[in-house]
Amino acid sequence: MPRTRNDTPFVTGMRGHRVRNIDKRIARRQQILLALAEVLAVKGYEDATLDDVAARMNCSKAVIYYQFKSKADVFVALVEQVNRDAIARLREIASTDASPEAQLRAAIDSLVQFGWQPLDYASIRVRRPSSLPREARIYLRALDREYEDIFTDIVRRGMDTGAVARRNPRFVALTLINAVLSVFRWARPGGALSTDDLQREIPAMLLNGVLTPGGSRAEDGR
Repeated sequence: MPRTRNDTPFVTGMRGHRVRNIDKRIARRQQILLALAEVLAVKGYEDATLDDVAARMNCSKAVIYYQFKSKADVFVALVEQVNRDAIARLREIASTDASPEAQLRAAIDSLVQFGWQPLDYASIRVRRPSSLPREARIYLRALDREYEDIFTDIVRRGMDTGAVARRNPRFVALTLINAVLSVFRWARPGGALSTDDLQREIPAMLLNGVLTPGGSRAEDGR
């Protein structure tokens, strides 16, 4: 890592400036992502501007441009963080000694649980804007596919044990993932369905559609 004259480590910011307080830079970056998420939840991607983000943060746009080149750059960073966190959670679920049907339930539970988090909620509702640069869309699609691959492996193992009905495992995985995500495109925080309602009902409904009768009984402990 580069050093200053007094041997204090630093990193380089977006504009080539030396950043000595890395923790402060990381915290500010997170504030920018959260502010964009709040704007996206209200205005959507196309109508959102960095002026809106700066207003949410009560700062000038220069603070944002210090770390990001554009609105698209901030959005990609937001979705990247959401996806990488989701991938890490799913990998942890898939690495446990739990049965495939228990892992599948945990995977669905995780999607529902984190769907209301501000960054996740914004990422789900906005999806992948067609106006994003092609390279950004390709990169984000690769992250989506990495998550889908792990989910598909869990489904496939469930089929191998007979707990999940035998179908195309990729089709089942994508159906389950998109069924959960679609809820957050119409549900609203504080709406008629509470977080507890969603956490209870969504996994039950989806699992009933893919588990075999024996798998359902085993999962319910009957």
